[in-house]
Formats: sequence, C-alpha cells, structure tokens
Amino acid sequence: MRTTKWRLIKGFAKGQKALLTITLLLGFTYNLFTILIPISIGKFYEFAFGFSSHRLKAFGFIPFMDTEDHISFLVVFFTLVIFRFGFEYGNRYGMSLVGERFVKSLRERLFDCQMQIALPVYSEKGIGKYLLRFSGDLKSIQNYLKQGLMRFVQDVTLLSIVFMVITAIDALMALLILGVLVLASFILWLINKVIYKQSLERRNLRSGMLSFVNTRLRAMISLKAFNKNTPENKRYHKRSTSLYQIGRKYANTLALMQASVPAITYTLLGVIMVYVLNSPTYQKNHGGSTLLVVILLILSILPVLRRVLRVSIVWKLGNISFDKLIQVFELPKENELPFQELSREKDPIIFENVQFSYNNAPKSVFRNLNLVIQPGNTTLLFGPSGCGKSTIIKLLLKTVSPGKGRLKIGEIPYTVLSEKAIRKRIAVVSNDYPLYGRDVYEAIVYSRSKERKIRASKLLAYMQYFENPKDHLQLHDRIGDLGSNLNSGQSKLLQYCRAFLTDKPILIIEEPFKSLSCRTRSRVLDKLKDLQNEKTIILISHSQKTQLKTDQTINLAAQVQ
Repeated sequence: MRTTKWRLIKGFAKGQKALLTITLLLGFTYNLFTILIPISIGKFYEFAFGFSSHRLKAFGFIPFMDTEDHISFLVVFFTLVIFRFGFEYGNRYGMSLVGERFVKSLRERLFDCQMQIALPVYSEKGIGKYLLRFSGDLKSIQNYLKQGLMRFVQDVTLLSIVFMVITAIDALMALLILGVLVLASFILWLINKVIYKQSLERRNLRSGMLSFVNTRLRAMISLKAFNKNTPENKRYHKRSTSLYQIGRKYANTLALMQASVPAITYTLLGVIMVYVLNSPTYQKNHGGSTLLVVILLILSILPVLRRVLRVSIVWKLGNISFDKLIQVFELPKENELPFQELSREKDPIIFENVQFSYNNAPKSVFRNLNLVIQPGNTTLLFGPSGCGKSTIIKLLLKTVSPGKGRLKIGEIPYTVLSEKAIRKRIAVVSNDYPLYGRDVYEAIVYSRSKERKIRASKLLAYMQYFENPKDHLQLHDRIGDLGSNLNSGQSKLLQYCRAFLTDKPILIIEEPFKSLSCRTRSRVLDKLKDLQNEKTIILISHSQKTQLKTDQTINLAAQVQ
C-alpha cells in the first residue's frame, strides 16, 4: 500500500486519541472564553454609562450577564480571564506535544527507512540530498500538523461562533464580513499558487547545495591536493546565485502575502465602520454597547483571522515536505523478504554465470562468473585493480545484485533471502567499510555488555603491537569522523577486531596484511590460522602471494570482460 500524507497522519492519530481529544477540547473551551470576554466588556459598558441593549439580553443565559452588582461582575470577569489563560496554556502545550510526538515518530521511521534503502540508490543520488529531510522538512511537517490542522480547526471553530454571534446581532453586517473574507481568500489563493511554485524550486536548490557542500567537505583532501579551490568556489557561487535569485522572488511574494493579511483585516474593520456611519438608525436599533461588543469581538479575532488567511502557506510548505519524505519512504529497500535464520555453515557459496555492471554500463565487470567457495576453506581471490574484487564483496553481502546469473548458499538462491539473513553470516575487513562511532569501543563492538567489553579489551591488547607506544589504542580513545583520527595501521587493526568480535562463520578480508606493522601482522596471522578450522575465510588481494595457507586460489582477471 502506497504511503500518503493522510495515512501517515491517521496512523499517528490512532495512537494519540486521548491527547488529541483533550487538546481539541481545551482549544474549544478557551475559544468560548475568548468570545465571552468581549460580551462581558459590553455588559460593563452598560454598567458604567447607563446604556442598555436588548441584543445583549439574548446572552442572559450566561450567569453574570444579569447581575447588577459591579463587584460580582468584576470577580466573574477576572475569573473568565484566568480560566481562558489556563485553557489556552493547556491547548498550546498539548498541540506542541502532539507536534513533537508526530515528528519523533516520523524522524525515527525516516532514519530506519534510510538504513534499509538499497545501496545503489545512495550511490546514484548521493547522501547529502537526504540530510535536509531531518531538519527543514520535519519542521514544516510539524507546522502542518500544529498550525495547518489542529490550530486551523480551532480557529475556524472560533470564527464560526463569532460569525453566528454577529449574525444574531446584525445579519447584514455578518454578510458584509463574509463577502470581504471570500474576496480576500480568493486573492490570497492566487498569491499562494506563486508561493508554492517558488517554494518548491527553492527547496530543491537548497537540497542540491547541501549535497554539494557535503561532497566537497568530505573530499577536502583531494580539493587541496589538486588545487581545486578556485573552480569549486566558482561552482558554489553559481549555485548560491541561483538560490539567491529564487530566494529574492520568494521573499517578494511572501512579503506581499504577509502585508496583505493585516491590510485585509483592517479593511474589514473599515467596512464595518462605513456600514455603521451610513446607518443612522444603527445606534437606535442596536445600542452603543452592542456595537462595542461587535468591535471587540472583531478585534479579539484579528490574530485568529490572520492565521487563517496565512494557513495556506503552512499547507503548501507542509505538502512539499510530505512529498519529499514520502519519496524517501517509497525508495527501493532491503530486507523486505522475511528473515530466515540460516544454519548452513556446511553449504558452499555458489556463483552461477554471474554478470554484473554498474549503472547499466555497457561493459560488465564480470563475464559469466562461475565460482564455488567451499565452507571451512580459505579461498584467495586475486587480480589487478578493476577486475571486480570489491564487487565480489558487494555481491556476497547482497548490497548489489547480479544483472544475470545467480548466487546461492547451497541450493538456496540469494533472491529468496533477506539481506539481514545473509549479512548475519558474513564479517568484512576492508577500507571500503569504514569504522564509525565515537570511540574505539563503539567502533568494534555492537553492544556495551560487561562481557563484550572485557572480551574487546583482551582482543585489542593482544592484537596491537606498534613500534611507537603512542599508537597503542584504548577502548575509550576517540576515533574521529569515520576513523579520521586513526592512521592506516590502527584502522586496519580495528577492522580486524570488529570482524573477529562478531563471531560470524564467514570472514572476508581485503588486502589482508596491508598497512600492518610486522609484529601486528604476526598477531593477526596467528589469529587467522586459529580460525581456519572454524570459519570460511575469503582473502581478496591484488597479489597471489599470501602468508596464510589457502585451499583454493582464483585469478579474477580471467573473469573480466
């Protein structure tokens, strides 16, 4: 079933019925008090100046309206103010809580979804374009729920009640107000069409710029090494100019919208004044206190009226963000097949006539690759750059799939297995799979149990032997962004520790001893020899020579087209 905006909202609302109901009731109640306060001021006007209005007698069902005691009236008036404050506070807090919970659920679903997105999608589109979803888009969606739905429903309810009260007082005045609002809504609708188009273009340019900056910052060492600062600055300035131009247009249209809303509300007051001035019998028929109530009611709802007239901006921006978010939810994902617990350590991994190419390139990386990796054996796959060594790892991990042919575990095709089930059996040591986390412990261990910590500490102490004592690592040492604080030898060592601690039956190692010191290489070699009787080890190297005894050696260069 396709994900839609309303399915997301309805799914959230089902789990938040109590909070939503209480929040809306609080809003309805404080709106009633918003109306009662101007009516009470009209009553005070009668007390103070001796006026009387038969129109206000229609509100005699309200207890304080019939009192002639000024003290009692003032007590009730301040009680209304206090109650309105309490209900408005509860309503505003409730709406903020609803918004925070909705964004929390979307934020967690978005991250989980992005963890499951097929790797080729990221390879094609880049990662930077998805970062904006976690900031600007979630904020727009939160505003959509709070202001575009909940606040809008409350505001329309308040305006409807006020409109009915004004209709009861003066039906002709109510029709004039309605006419002005209909005309204003049409004008703002036209402006909003332009805002929507400009907002979409502005969002796309901002997303593209974020992706551009993310890529360049991560490639900073290359930019400096090849003196690319000037051309990249020019490219950035070109993008920045485009964003500025559409931003200027958007600011112009938005300013027109924002200036129009108060102009419309004041025009509405002007229309009412014209109506009163051109109706000589108005004072006689309605009374000064009635006119005062009408004006106070309109003044009290001006902020509400402005919000309602501006709400289409919130809708437009929210719809853009929902569309962006749903596009992520609809991207091809991994692990959509049911998870199967595989206990097939004795089954070989089989490549049958596998052909693969990147991005539908005409030239394939492999030409009918046929390969059998026997369980419990050590297999060496070697060849020069470009022969598909890294692609072999991706195929084994199912981060990519063959264009033709198939992979199997025994007689079970990869196509019927979830990625999680396959990767639960395979650990990788490769620079293409970087370390991440705050410190060494997070980089090499999945959980923080006491037993894991003790084992990780012992393994790390055994494995590392650097000539410079300063290079020795502790579990609490910070590794930097994707291991940026580590040298190549430290990084390789931690990759081995991470793989060994997973206890997975298949171990893939790319360039097994590259970057390791002689002593550390000896420790790693001893550890691998101990594991040869327990695990399936796949060595991937540019050279046929290896210090580890192998059961099978395959030249991948013969498989390249």
